[in-house]
Amino acid sequence: MAEKMSEVFEMYDVRLDHIGRGRGAMLLQTDKGVRQIRATTAGEKRLQAEYDFKEHMYLAGFPHIDRLVKNVEDELITYDRYGNPFVMRMFFDGREMGVSNKNEIMLAVDNLVALHRAGRTVWQEVDRDMQIREKNDVKRRNREMKRVHNYIAKQSPKREFESLFMQAFPYFYEQGLNCEQAEAGTAGESEHMGYCHGTYNHHSVLVCGTADARYIATINFEKYHIGNQLQDLYYFIRKTVEKNGYAFALLTAILERYQQGIPLQQMDVAYICGLYRYPEKFYKLSNQYMNGSKTRISPKMVEKLNRIMEEEEKKQTLLEKLSSYNISKK
Repeated sequence: MAEKMSEVFEMYDVRLDHIGRGRGAMLLQTDKGVRQIRATTAGEKRLQAEYDFKEHMYLAGFPHIDRLVKNVEDELITYDRYGNPFVMRMFFDGREMGVSNKNEIMLAVDNLVALHRAGRTVWQEVDRDMQIREKNDVKRRNREMKRVHNYIAKQSPKREFESLFMQAFPYFYEQGLNCEQAEAGTAGESEHMGYCHGTYNHHSVLVCGTADARYIATINFEKYHIGNQLQDLYYFIRKTVEKNGYAFALLTAILERYQQGIPLQQMDVAYICGLYRYPEKFYKLSNQYMNGSKTRISPKMVEKLNRIMEEEEKKQTLLEKLSSYNISKK
């Protein structure tokens, strides 16, 4: 593989010391630090926007970010002999955040604060005229869920997953409709507007350095956008708390740590609670079914649906506690 990629490597002003593998990419140890080479489907316009965004974030004081690297021809895309496009990014010697390690979780929250501060600065000073994207499009997702329901309703006979889906649908769809109504009353620009990561979780957070000089690097910005930055905080909370048995103490620790850097009001907690009320896992599973093979439905689909229903009580208990949590007293 390295031999086939040699002409791609030669297009960059670095000396290769070692070539390794990462998640769907090649990791290069070079004289200028760690670099990542990855195939890309993004066009030049999208990559140029990412390049500009990350350069601005770097200048705004957020240095440990996977910035794009131009080749010797000052291009962001490099093609191999077969015409396949690749990009290089600056990378880091590190490992993913330990999702059960509270110290590392708190470091990741501190890093999210730094990301949001820089992201707000860049938006306000550089890209204020860029369009705000409301990523949490509840109405559209509810329509998609209903479409899956209507499709399954017509199937006869129904397989195990389809029967379970029809039984569970009214409960989860009602949650979705309630969130849609609540969202209609929260439209408008928030003081938390700025650049968002889009998928900030343990896969996007690398713990680097030594115990005496530890730092966090941030990667995987494929879904970065301008919007309400509390969506990043919600996403991190959901992914982290669910990996830790829906621990409410961990949820509040994350909120309180974030508030040390960026003040939160009670309405912000209510906003996060509202996002969390949406039946995200059920929605994603319905999409997975619709986009997958109908000839043979994997038994794992049944397992996932049963797990979602089993965990629902824990989720609702967590949300009940969160809805009465008073951030102003912390």
